Amino acid sequence: MKKHFPKSFILLSCLLFFCASLQARRVKEGEPVKIDFRPALEGGIPSIEIEPLPAGGNFNGKIIITFYAFDKKEILLKTEKISSRESYRSELPTRGHKDILGVRVERAEADGVIVKMAEWHAVYLPKGRALDYKGSPLLKRPDDFKTYWRKALEKLARAPMDAKIEPVPEKNSATGHLYKVTLNSYWNLPIICWYFVPNDVDPMSPEASGKKYPAIQIMPGWGAEEPPVDRTDKGFITLSVNPKNHGPSKDFFKTPIEHHLWNIDIAEDYYYRAAYMDCVRGVDFLASRPEVDVKKIGAEGGSQGGAFALALGALDKRIACVCSNVPYITNFPDFILLSTLGSGSAFKKYSEREDIGVAVRKTLSYIDIAILAPEIKAPTLVCVGAQDPVCPPLNGIVAINRIPNDVPKKLFIDPDAEHEVPETMRAENNAWYEKYLKR
Repeated sequence: MKKHFPKSFILLSCLLFFCASLQARRVKEGEPVKIDFRPALEGGIPSIEIEPLPAGGNFNGKIIITFYAFDKKEILLKTEKISSRESYRSELPTRGHKDILGVRVERAEADGVIVKMAEWHAVYLPKGRALDYKGSPLLKRPDDFKTYWRKALEKLARAPMDAKIEPVPEKNSATGHLYKVTLNSYWNLPIICWYFVPNDVDPMSPEASGKKYPAIQIMPGWGAEEPPVDRTDKGFITLSVNPKNHGPSKDFFKTPIEHHLWNIDIAEDYYYRAAYMDCVRGVDFLASRPEVDVKKIGAEGGSQGGAFALALGALDKRIACVCSNVPYITNFPDFILLSTLGSGSAFKKYSEREDIGVAVRKTLSYIDIAILAPEIKAPTLVCVGAQDPVCPPLNGIVAINRIPNDVPKKLFIDPDAEHEVPETMRAENNAWYEKYLKR
């Protein structure tokens, strides 16, 4: 391991489900208007809608709407100003060809300060649907792709798991007991997991009870801890995995810079290669447990965790089903242009650097979920938010479209969701588990 700083549905086809609009786009308290972005995933031209809000009554200034195309920089197409008291709807101007279109909404304060309220990018396809899109033509699987991952798995296998299980009785619930699990993992460094089991299971007993339960491995969003998750009342064991640099696993390894950039120009030692292996180590633990039905292990996560879940489905055939919510790091050539919040801009900056750009793009080609997706054989649910500016819906669309058609798969789109996992997605996850882990 090098510590290196970069230099400077029969489901043979994907079914689409739009959820009922249970609530409008989330608005910050005191905002003068509600803004909804429609990315035209079913075809046509993306559009934006703005409606005044009663809570914004004290603001009587102008709303500025800037429309642009986006190549390597913004290309202004149109700017409009409206009153915060009027309704507004407009399709985004186009240049008549496949493009990335953008819209930015700002408000002009009385003191002249311009405050950004929202911004989105979307792919415009004049002859097709984004729902059918399989990714950028720049996506290319490296010739040694399978060797790269085979060597990582072999390296992990050489690291003894050395599982340590400790009870956490103060966190027990009415239906389950919680345990802290420490696992030796990739680079021979420990990671911390949380293990919730039904009351009739004693993981510390040398004698198995004989009863087996389906298990769900849950992985964290970017930089977050994956806390204990209790689903014992539904009959599931859960393992919350904290890969390197996340939650309590930071006690053993913390990247000196933001983890998604650490060793990004050294494919063999890139952070996400190690993190994907930490997720596989979690499955190693579950598969070793007598109380786990090894034929019924699911993978789940949101955002970065959604990418982990899909990666696990590709790299570990012990996974019986996948629930990936608002997935990250997918279809990098487009993702870095479509994301208007989060780490997409940093990936773009590093991938375009003259000194390391070629190496960065090569590294990301191993990690990209779009390139891993054809290896997925487990039934897979992908949930996306149509208004997500961090992990745009095209991430999940490309991932689902690149999973083989003989694999059961489903795409669920919440038209009002931003970067979040709302109850609509939770309900879809639960139904997926009932279908593929309970039956």
